[in-house]
Amino acid sequence: MWIDVCRGRLVWVLMLFVLANPAMAETGRVRGQLLYVPVYSEVPYGDKRFTLNLTATLSVRNPDQRTPITLRRVDYFSSAGELVRSYLKQSSTLKPMASTEFIVRESDRSGGVGASFLVEWESEVPVSPAFVEAVMVNSAYNQGVAFNSPARVLDEKP
Repeated sequence: MWIDVCRGRLVWVLMLFVLANPAMAETGRVRGQLLYVPVYSEVPYGDKRFTLNLTATLSVRNPDQRTPITLRRVDYFSSAGELVRSYLKQSSTLKPMASTEFIVRESDRSGGVGASFLVEWESEVPVSPAFVEAVMVNSAYNQGVAFNSPARVLDEKP
């Protein structure tokens, strides 16, 4: 029962966030973007400087119904701005209406509190922009913490 209640609350919170976030509105058709996504793989809490480790999932979705997009870059950076890892060894195609994810494990503290992703994608023709966000989750100690962080556009190919 507790799990059902938590899932219901999580869905409600995520729905409210999506509906209340004007940055998630479609910006028109583009041929590519460079996106910055803040990620919280650990969050400080309490007065004793504890941190709560979180599993971070970067979700990349192609909402275009007709055209694939190509992922050129998915790089994970630390709080200090240093490259921790590149998730792509080579470009990857994302079919229409398909999605993929990249996971930072709960035990991975290499990014720190202010970690981030840079995601670069492109298409040969203008398409609906990729939908990219990070979802952070931890359900330790009979508690559940979950929130998301939308991508911000740094550069765009019209």
